[in-house]
Amino acid sequence: MRFWFLMTALALGGALAQQAPSQPTSRPQNQASLCALLYDAGRPEAALGACEKAVKDAPTPENLYLLARVQSELGRFTAATENLRRAITMNSSFTQAYVALAQVYVRQYLLSENREASKGLLDQALVVLREAERVNPKYAPIYATRGTVFVYQNRLDQAVESLQRSLSLKDEPVVRALLADVYIRQGKWEEALKNYDEAVKAAPKNAALRIKYGSLLLLRGNLDLAIEHLDQAVVLSPGNAEAWLRRGDAYYEKKDWQQAGVSYQQAVALSPVRYPDAYVGLGQVYMELKDYQKARFNFTKAVALEQNNPVYRYWLCRANELLGDKEGARVQCEQALKLRPDYKEAQEVLSRLK
Repeated sequence: MRFWFLMTALALGGALAQQAPSQPTSRPQNQASLCALLYDAGRPEAALGACEKAVKDAPTPENLYLLARVQSELGRFTAATENLRRAITMNSSFTQAYVALAQVYVRQYLLSENREASKGLLDQALVVLREAERVNPKYAPIYATRGTVFVYQNRLDQAVESLQRSLSLKDEPVVRALLADVYIRQGKWEEALKNYDEAVKAAPKNAALRIKYGSLLLLRGNLDLAIEHLDQAVVLSPGNAEAWLRRGDAYYEKKDWQQAGVSYQQAVALSPVRYPDAYVGLGQVYMELKDYQKARFNFTKAVALEQNNPVYRYWLCRANELLGDKEGARVQCEQALKLRPDYKEAQEVLSRLK
């Protein structure tokens, strides 16, 4: 079964930590509007100039907040922190600015080279969130962000409590998915499935939610429902390589080699270097079809992208063995065993080659 990737795929990622608080409802039209428009469109580099002009023209808390959000996205954490502190000084009841400041600390932590040395940033985030709670205890993003901080501190029970409180104030599908991810880490599969199901029902056009839900269903053995959601994910987001990859995994488990192969081919065409698993999946499809040359070609690509993966080395070993390349098989299986000394399947191949 091709499940070695799934726990990583379902793990919490940095993007989940960046729950964006609601935008201020009052915005000057002109540069501020352009700033917000470009930022919401995922173009922070283009938004920066407009944001800076908006602050120069009108240094309001709202404009400082918008500029800081863009600066944080671009990794300019010192400037973002200073601008959010200015916004809070100007308007101490501006709850969004507190939450955004906490998120800057979280983002800075996630991007740090040494997370252990940077864990104080998470403590700073919690201090700011306590200030936000004093200002407005009914603002849901406070608790969603706090829950994410607790996850990175491995305080999972407290993360669940915070995320549940956020949902009690405002039931957001993405926050419910966050809660499901925490349940996965706790091994509470039924709770995770229930929350993903509710999240997808609340946001049926969110392809990312369907990808994660489909992956979880596949891991739990509900193949038909997994395929249903992953089929819909590629319809909703046909340019999403991960959606095609996970769809390929589901159809591989169904032994539908044609659909699995099409899906893996789409994944590598859309993202040639990001998902070496797609090359492995495609290679395994060709193995099933007994086209060992094409299988070896794809396994070789996977190994080139991730040389220290023992699974990739093993499959390249198997393709070489089936092609009669005993030396090539021996080299790859020996490498697999160096990386994973207890790799039984690799050892079995080496025993056959003696």
